[in-house]
Formats: sequence, C-alpha cells, structure tokens
Amino acid sequence: MIKLISPSRIHMGLIDLNGSIGRVDGGIGITIDYPNFVIEGRGSSQIDIEFNKNILNNFNPQDLKDIENRIYNSSKEILKYMGEEGIYLKINEIMPQHNGLGSGTQISLATGKIISEIYNKKLNAKTISKITGRGGTSGIGVYSFEKGGFIIDGGHSFGKDKNKEKQDFKPSSASKNTPVAPLLFRHDFNWDIVLTIPKGKNICGDKEIDIFKKYCPISLNETQKICHLILMKMMPSIINNDFNSFGEVVNELQYIGFKNIERELQKPAVKELIKNLQKISYSGLSSFGPTIYSLCNGKEDIQKVKEYSNEFFDNNGIEGEIIITKANNTGHKIL
Repeated sequence: MIKLISPSRIHMGLIDLNGSIGRVDGGIGITIDYPNFVIEGRGSSQIDIEFNKNILNNFNPQDLKDIENRIYNSSKEILKYMGEEGIYLKINEIMPQHNGLGSGTQISLATGKIISEIYNKKLNAKTISKITGRGGTSGIGVYSFEKGGFIIDGGHSFGKDKNKEKQDFKPSSASKNTPVAPLLFRHDFNWDIVLTIPKGKNICGDKEIDIFKKYCPISLNETQKICHLILMKMMPSIINNDFNSFGEVVNELQYIGFKNIERELQKPAVKELIKNLQKISYSGLSSFGPTIYSLCNGKEDIQKVKEYSNEFFDNNGIEGEIIITKANNTGHKIL
C-alpha cells in the first residue's frame, strides 16, 4: 500500500478580475499543514473506494457521496490516461468540504498522484490537474499540492480572441480546459495560523458562476491597488520576515476587489467575526469562506484568537470549529 497526505490551502484572493491589460485571475495563498486529505491505495482490476469508519461517522451521507463521486471520476480519468483498469483506494482523512480550504482540488490531485505512483507513472501536479480539470482559475491549490509555502500565480491570458486562455470571467469549476496559471512567486511561510470555521454560506458550483457573471469586471482602480499592495508590500514583507506589514495587507485586502464581494456575500455574523478578529489579529476570509484565517506571531496571539472565536460562537449561538495549524512548506507527502 502507498499512502499520500495532501495539504489544504488558504486562498487569500484573486488579483485581477478586470482583464483590461489582457490577463485575468492571478491568485495569492498559503499552503497549510492541517486539515489534510489522507489516502492509501494499491493496484486492482476495478475502481474500489473505501472510507475509514471515523469518516463515515463524522460526515453526512450527501457529502460523502459527493466526495466518492469526485474520487471515482478522477480515478477513471487518470486510469484511462495511463491505460490501466482499476485501483483500490482507502480514504483515511478528509478536510471540511466547501469551506474555502480547497478540498476539491486536493482530492482530485491526491487521487491522481497516488494512482500514478502505484502504476509507476509519476505524473506531476500540472498534468494531473489538466486530466482532472482543476486549477482553471487559481493555481494556488495545484502549487500548494506540489510545492507548499506562500504562493502567487500569474493568471491567464484574456480576451475574445480564441487563442486566449480565457474569454470570460469564470471560477475554476467552469474553467476545466484552462491551463494552470504560471507560478510567479513562492516563499516559505513561518508564522502561526488559526482557522475559525463558523457554519456560514457555502458557495460553490453554479452559485460561483453566477457571482462571477454578476460582479465582474472589477474596477481597474481597485485592481491596481491590489497589485500595488502585493508587489510593494506583501512580497517584500515575507522576504524580510516583517509580520506586521504582511498582516496589514491581509486586513486591507478584505475590503477591496473580488475579496470584498466574497466577504459581503457571507452571513452578517461571519462579516462581524472577521471585523472583530482583525482587532486582535490579522485576519481574512479564505476563498468564498466561511473559513476565516488569522495570522499569529506566537502562542499569545494564538490564545487570543482562539478565546475570542469561542466566545463569539457561544454569544451568537453559532456552531463552528477552531483549528490551530501552520504552513506547509513542502507540499504533499508520499509514504
């Protein structure tokens, strides 16, 4: 049996959903060490998928069915590409679904990678993402799987010309034939992270497509401001280990560009929680949420975020989960 551990990721924002200079998308994000997708496998004559008993007890049947379908479809595509017939896969851990942690991409990539290892084909993440139709808007999930760390990707060529990679503003779920964006910047990330995951709006599938249609293009002025903050403040601060400068960009990004729309679409309680957490930490919404990430510089910061999040949940009658984690600076692991 081969075992693979896939990281999750924080998606901090899309950079350019204006497109006026001929490119769109571009993403910034951080690979995180936990929660994980953990899968084991061996060769077989047919596709056989089994779930660990703990997963069966802790996930609702519909989510499990959706996960099983994604694993099955990814397996089918990879096996077809390699000319093989079957695979046995056992799923030992699953990250929260539709919470802004990139579960869909990690499931597809992990499934494809473990199958390719079992049959000694050793496909890379870009090839697997192309086969399984992932990474068509943001490359953060693909590079998180492959490399880990803090990542910035360069988006896609854009315009009505058929030679352009994208002709419309679309999420990854509707961009299955779009190649993975180029990696522009990758750096180790060494500050602590707390995930506060309230039960909020889970935005995926057709809802995402409708949101892109309704709100894009984003104004050029806001897009330019995002680029300025990332290039001239965020990137230098991570190289210089300047926690406060990096965090200030995180807080500011929540209120401009497409991230502002993602935040505004959340429930009032989630928006209030982000605002309040920013008073004690640098905090933002991951992807469409509802996961909120808080950057912490030591145990005291972690404790403050954890205590406030628990207090907010209790005072507002909200169910939720708080996870203390850290960055993953290596990508997936094969054991």
